Amino acid sequence: MTFWNYVVFEAKLLLSNKKNWMLGLLLILFFPLYFSHYSQLDIVGINEKKNEEAEKFIELFDTFPGSVWITDEGKEIRAILKEQITLMNWQRLYLKTDGNTDGYFGAGANFEKYFDAGLQLNELRLDMHRRGNKGIQRDHIMPVTEIQKENALYRYHMEHEVPLVQDPFKANNYIPVALNLLSGTLFCMFVLLMGSSMLIHDQQHPSVLHGFPISFMQKAISKVGVHFVQVMFFLCASIGIGSFYVAQKKGWGDLRTPVLIYQDADFIAVSTLRYLFYMLVAFALIALLLLLTFLFLTLIAKNLYASIIIILLIILSPQLLLAAGVESNWLYPLKLIDIGAVLSGDAAKEYGIENLDFKHAYSWLVILNLLVIFILYGRNKLIYRKKMHLSY
Repeated sequence: MTFWNYVVFEAKLLLSNKKNWMLGLLLILFFPLYFSHYSQLDIVGINEKKNEEAEKFIELFDTFPGSVWITDEGKEIRAILKEQITLMNWQRLYLKTDGNTDGYFGAGANFEKYFDAGLQLNELRLDMHRRGNKGIQRDHIMPVTEIQKENALYRYHMEHEVPLVQDPFKANNYIPVALNLLSGTLFCMFVLLMGSSMLIHDQQHPSVLHGFPISFMQKAISKVGVHFVQVMFFLCASIGIGSFYVAQKKGWGDLRTPVLIYQDADFIAVSTLRYLFYMLVAFALIALLLLLTFLFLTLIAKNLYASIIIILLIILSPQLLLAAGVESNWLYPLKLIDIGAVLSGDAAKEYGIENLDFKHAYSWLVILNLLVIFILYGRNKLIYRKKMHLSY
């Protein structure tokens, strides 16, 4: 029972730590406070987006070079472009002639027609990409990644019959946005500050710790474990309270609403609940990695704040090297800390690595966690053998 007694001892110390409770309160306040800013943003709706795309087509025809129109290839391109604008106008019509008064474009006569027209439109856009988009100015070309994203959303809506929600400020739409903002340096700072008290009591009262006849690794597991539980508790509490707050303001929305994630060099749409699960798993792995790394560096540097600065410099090193014009693609595993960028596909685009998706990130995070545990264990063994050797 000695190990569990030590766990209880560490837990009591942590519960009495006012600094961590203050940090937890700040994290809980993050979601409602950011919502006050987010709710003021002017977010373009589906109708406005389609109208803007239609206006771009008019500009496209005005700027298309006449020398290309008169060729056989130009005539084919013109026919494709006319078909594109026809499909887009059908989509605009379906949006206007279907829908309910509560802001939903739900299942009905034109529901599948809207998405069918969108998939056909995007297939024509991809055909233009294969043709090299000859004669079309860059401003009027939809990138392949954007086409992939739109197709993923269309297929998800058709498969699950999820309506297009017009209000982007409901809880189901806000929480993924807030989690993406929290991901990265902000979450790392929170975890490191929460874990900064792991060894303070050991340094201040070394004689008390000698009263627990347990191994170094058991102590390390206890310290990291209770801090990890507290971090995840505050994270889950902040998401729950933040969601409830927004729901009281704007409503819950449909938790089946799709969120785009990058997977296998393509984009897929998953439900809001599934996206939340992916983020929580990633946050858990990241928090565990940071706490283990912080413990190791603190044992080496003997300074809590120096350890925090070292970890932050390591995490930010890819961006710092990139700003200095130094190639840093080999440091891409550090980018996995920003799981929001991985799920959105921004990390894969930044480093030019197609397989840099959430499955790749999870694998690396598990490997890095095991590596730090192995280093901690190896260091303890070396110190133990050195002491044994000196005792002879």
